[in-house]
Amino acid sequence: MDVKLTRKELIKNWALTYSSESAYNYERLQALGQANAMVPVIRKLYADDKERQVQELKKYFVFYNTEPSFIGTMIPGVASAMEEQRANGAEDITDETINSLRTGLMGPVAGIGDTVSQGIVYPILAGIACSLAIDGSYVGPIFFEIAYKILLIGFGWNMYRLGYQKGKTFLLTMLKEGTISRLTEIFSMIGLMVVGCMTAERVDIESPFILNIRGVELNIQEDVLDALMPGLIPLGITMLVYWLVRKKVNINLIILTIFVSGILLSYLNILGVPAE
Repeated sequence: MDVKLTRKELIKNWALTYSSESAYNYERLQALGQANAMVPVIRKLYADDKERQVQELKKYFVFYNTEPSFIGTMIPGVASAMEEQRANGAEDITDETINSLRTGLMGPVAGIGDTVSQGIVYPILAGIACSLAIDGSYVGPIFFEIAYKILLIGFGWNMYRLGYQKGKTFLLTMLKEGTISRLTEIFSMIGLMVVGCMTAERVDIESPFILNIRGVELNIQEDVLDALMPGLIPLGITMLVYWLVRKKVNINLIILTIFVSGILLSYLNILGVPAE
């Protein structure tokens, strides 16, 4: 008689995937958390064989690392479907087959998941929450936590179900047709647009410096910088900080430099906050 995973085991497996980074180490990264997540599945499929349970779980102790929360839950869903087929006599599904598929999907899925979570969801929600907080509303941080968790759970569960129901065929088709690459590009563009809007809106700096040439006043901000490109100073400062981060300059040193430079340039009337 075939053994079938119930909704109970699937929910447990999905929920425990969020423990992927709770036992994080640099030898296996998320492997311990993933092995922990597979316990309910393996116990169900091999309920009467403790030694087989141990044997099946051992394959999940190999190196594993991907985006684990939004899109990455699809991989455990696929693995659960394959484990179910294997327990019911699918001889072509071996330990190597399961781990090869998981390893092959880690990178592409991480590309989409990191873009969605870090490049779109996080910046947009953080931008809204920061705007509310800056205006003095306590709703800001509360909104962020609730909205972020709703999206995380919604994405995570639906991607897990998709992986379990459609299995490896669906993901391999996406890889073959280049769908994942196109999605990553689209999400990256949206994320960059959001970050660009936040830069223009939140890095609120201009130059109050007025140059007097033989009695003629030249407003550097209005007559020069705004004529070239509105928001040129915020963009320049943002790109400078980005460049320093890319060069792996210590973050604390960057913050200290911005702090000291801001005070000095403000005192010299070169940079300042726009008047309300």
